[in-house]
This record gives sequence, structure tokens and C-alpha cells, in this order.
Amino acid sequence: MLHEINGRPRTAQAAHHVVTRLFTGDFTSSLSSDEQISFAQSLYALYSAAPDLRLEAPDADLGPFLTPADAKWFAYLDDAEDFYEKGPAFRGRAITYKLAGVLLDDLLAQAEARANGTSDKGAVLRFTHAEEIEPLAALMRLPGSTKQAEPGRPYSYANNPWRGAHVAPMAANIQWDLYAKGAGDNSSGRSATYLVRMLYNEKETAFKPSCHPIAKGSHFYQLDELKRCLQHN
Repeated sequence: MLHEINGRPRTAQAAHHVVTRLFTGDFTSSLSSDEQISFAQSLYALYSAAPDLRLEAPDADLGPFLTPADAKWFAYLDDAEDFYEKGPAFRGRAITYKLAGVLLDDLLAQAEARANGTSDKGAVLRFTHAEEIEPLAALMRLPGSTKQAEPGRPYSYANNPWRGAHVAPMAANIQWDLYAKGAGDNSSGRSATYLVRMLYNEKETAFKPSCHPIAKGSHFYQLDELKRCLQHN
């Protein structure tokens, strides 16, 4: 499917437009179509990373090197690649994000260990990249990562909400906060109830619809409920 998307005439046209704006005709003529595409995609990679380097390179401005239309096309190709390699991908298949289950299991295990007293950690922090954030978002069905592509219908901006810039922007993060309700008060003879709230890219975010919060519209979930609804094969 990616080969079909990348092979569309628009890719070669956009790449040729990028190259002819930057180099002389003789040099442009010496490049094959594949070489032009490779160059344009590499340039787009720099273009998309430049805004995150304002402290390191405050004067870096790659805007003049790509027109908005060309940049938009290469952004689509980049999103399509991530969608099929690390995101929801094809309906009925989980191969692109199934391995993120290891991290999801650890999130649940760390919360459970804190709740049952086998861990005294105040926080567990893990540093990763989009290569893990995107599969985890797809596995957990976070906003923008819920819709898979139908067979024979390629991913596009018109038929799918997936956007890499929203799913895994610079400094993307998934945070679970564990709260103890009734902890420290043993007068009632009841044990504490543990609730979990999730922040996704700094915003309170609901878990997938099969997970039931403590009240309608709430972002708090009982830990036992998450252990039930986040089970995966």
C-alpha cells in the first residue's frame, strides 16, 4: 500500500518542483526521478524538524526551500508511512502496534505494585520516541489512533483522522496518575480504592470506550477496571 501511495504521480511532480527551484537545469536533468524524490523527502525531514531546533539554530528557516503545497504532500507521505508501519494500519490486524503491549502491561504492573504496597516509587519515567508512542497510542485507541484502513482503500487525509503531528508531536507524552481514595483512614475498616487518570500530551484524556470511568464524563477510572478493559492478546 505504501508503494502505491509513494508511487503516485504527485510524488514525482512535487519532487521535481522542489529540485528545479533549487538547482540549475543541467544538474536537475542529471538526476533520476528516484534521486529527486529521495532528495525532496530528505529536505522535508529537515524542514519538519527545524521548528524544534529554535534554541540550537534560531536562524534556521527552511520555509523558502519548500512551497506549502509541496510540503503538504510530503507531510502526507510521512504520515502514511507512520500509519502503516507504527500506527493503526489495516483493519483487523495488530502487527504494527501489538508489541506496544509490553509497555502497556508495565504501566498496569507499576500502578498495581504501588497500590498493593510492593513498590514505594513516587514515579516511573520512561524516555522514548514516536516509534513507541505511536504504537502505544494505537493499541490504547487514543484520540486520532482509533481508525484503521479498509483493505483496498489507502490511508488519506480525507478518510482517516491519523496525523503524526497530533499523535506524536515533539515532546509527546502519556502519563498515568494514581490516586488513593481512603488511604490512611482505617476507621471504616475498608481498604483504599485506587483511581487512575491519564494525560495524553498534557491533556486529560479518556481511556477507550470499553473502559468505564467512575462517573459519566469523568477522567478517573478504578485501577481494577483498567486491568479488565485494557487486556490484550
